[in-house]
Amino acid sequence: MPVSPEMESTASNPLALSLFAGLIGLIVGSFLNVLALRSLSGDSVVWPPSRCPKCEKAIAVWDNIPVLSYLLLKGRCRHCSQPISLQYPAVELATALSFVVLVKTFGPTWQAFGMAVFVATLIAVTVTDIHEKLIPHDITYPSMIFGIGFSSFVRKDVLGAMAGIGASYILFDFLAHYGLKLYNRYHPEADEEDGVGDGADEGLDAELQIPTEGHDGLREEIEVMGGGDAVLSAVIASYLGWQRLLVALLVSFVVGTVMGIFLLIVEMKKADLLKEVWRPALSGVIVGFSLLGLTTFFLSLMTGMAGTGLPWLQFGLLGAAGGGLLGIVSVGTRVSKPFPFGPALAIGGIAAIFWDPIGSLFGGGA
Repeated sequence: MPVSPEMESTASNPLALSLFAGLIGLIVGSFLNVLALRSLSGDSVVWPPSRCPKCEKAIAVWDNIPVLSYLLLKGRCRHCSQPISLQYPAVELATALSFVVLVKTFGPTWQAFGMAVFVATLIAVTVTDIHEKLIPHDITYPSMIFGIGFSSFVRKDVLGAMAGIGASYILFDFLAHYGLKLYNRYHPEADEEDGVGDGADEGLDAELQIPTEGHDGLREEIEVMGGGDAVLSAVIASYLGWQRLLVALLVSFVVGTVMGIFLLIVEMKKADLLKEVWRPALSGVIVGFSLLGLTTFFLSLMTGMAGTGLPWLQFGLLGAAGGGLLGIVSVGTRVSKPFPFGPALAIGGIAAIFWDPIGSLFGGGA
């Protein structure tokens, strides 16, 4: 493919290349805002032109410049003066920064291009999952097909990609099935009143939802683990292969746990349950430290390894942290609510682009 002299000059100049990548990222980020929100509403991403969601007046081209227009308008619509969501410049800046990092990491290559499409997908579904707890197939399926092509022609590892895709559906179907059982165990009223039992999982696309009472007495549904998460995991595998998928899932489950604990504490504060937490949390800390820390310490004494620096204290602190969290969760199960897992998966996917401790053991990677 012939390259113009201007493009060759840009590619050989790191600063110019970064500025170019950032500019493209801003434009793509602006499109991702449209793609995410219109995927939720079912509207075309092409027509009608951008409009203010409050007054529905058309937005002029000069008021639709990424980030700059937001700053010049001071975050308000020119027509109705209503605030413009901070999401718009945040997505544009995040996309621009991501593109700059990818170009600096991989250079002006097809690898960078493929990873840019991948990151754009993750950003878009993060927006939709935060907004509506929904990961649209209109975004993920086309991206997965592109990812399979990327792994076929750029990574040269289509079998690894397909293995990761298959494993994603199996894993999340397993988590969905037993996650529902666990939810019903701690929320028996939902199981008894609404008839949600062992046969509730009729497939991933059903998204394993539990009917509950919503506002104004209307029925609403809580998702335990849905098909959207499985498809997003498959998207990650299509671009990165099964080895980096393992890294992405590990990071996402850690991030998801931290997010879940934080949201659980917020819900417990609303329900005035925090005062009941200290006793089971303290008990969990003591038990966890004893099981891991003291057991390791006495084992080192018995085996004569006490002077070898066996990290019994580190094991103890890890056990104490885990025990404390379990103590908090034991109280919080009364008010626990499912939360969108897509953002955690997206963070895991981005982390796996740059970090691959598993793949190095097998001589592979993206």
